[in-house]
Amino acid sequence: MKVEESANGLEVLVRTEEDDREGFSFLEIMDRVDPLQEDFENHDNFKREVYYMCTHNGIRIGYVLGFAINEMKTVCKDIFEETFRLDEVSHELRFKSEDFEHRNNLVDQLARKMYIESSMNGVKGWRDEKYAIWVNRNPYVLIERAMAGVLGIVTYGVHINGYVLSPESKKIQFWIPRRSKTKQTWPLMLDNIIAGGIGYPCGIYETVLKESIEEANLEKSIIEENIKAAGVVSYLYFTGDILTTKFDKESDFIVGEVEYVYDLKLGKDIIPKPNDGEVESFSLLSLQETIDALKKKKFKPNCAVVTVDFLIRHGYITPENEPNYLELMVRMHRRLPFPTLN
Repeated sequence: MKVEESANGLEVLVRTEEDDREGFSFLEIMDRVDPLQEDFENHDNFKREVYYMCTHNGIRIGYVLGFAINEMKTVCKDIFEETFRLDEVSHELRFKSEDFEHRNNLVDQLARKMYIESSMNGVKGWRDEKYAIWVNRNPYVLIERAMAGVLGIVTYGVHINGYVLSPESKKIQFWIPRRSKTKQTWPLMLDNIIAGGIGYPCGIYETVLKESIEEANLEKSIIEENIKAAGVVSYLYFTGDILTTKFDKESDFIVGEVEYVYDLKLGKDIIPKPNDGEVESFSLLSLQETIDALKKKKFKPNCAVVTVDFLIRHGYITPENEPNYLELMVRMHRRLPFPTLN
């Protein structure tokens, strides 16, 4: 994709002969986070190896892989059996308790036991932060963030696109951070200017303000003057091939993700700075540099999706330069199979 200047001086994306020859589509970026077809639950390997986590009264709230259930039974059998009822016929893992606090206490015990004794890598990334599972817009149970993949729950985050738009040249630049080399996930990859999970009991906008100061050293006044809610992207994060995956390893987890998206238009005098050690540096990239980084897979996958969402909403990616425009739009806003926050 090549950036050119239109007759009225605006930057536009133009599809090149190389794009056509290589069959390039921004749909490739969506495939990196959610390649699942609508009928993925009908595949034999899914039906054989994946269980539905359910509330005590049978509402489905997550996907749990059989090997993860076996690991929990091995590591913390007594706590597991007090917390859940496993039904091999319906392939359901149901919470037993009808009491919110009791469920939280049991799941917390289970998570801590897994953290200490399990061989799973994901649970070693203990955050001491809870995600809420929402049912009928109320928190049903609170889950340690490191257990999100193990229990296959829907997770929530905020992602902010930071940009500078020159009033003179009409050219756009993006503030793009590089993740710290010490990050447990996706070290040194490119990110959105601000991004973070919504830990209970923080609200969505409360998380925006918290993450803005923590990650980019941007004060509340700057955010409130310049930020705009811009929608949401939703998908089932999965990196395997549904036709061949055996669902026997952590990379086969299926996790619903909802990212609340914001646009942050900044003046050239406002410069984000690393603050909490999660960001290596910030760079101001041109539209062409941003497009090239997306194509070269330099972005953390879900941050690439959020960036593509911005490019669609602001008219850079269009039905004329993206051959799979409608499919891309639909897949970036998947209707999740479980209850959600709102």
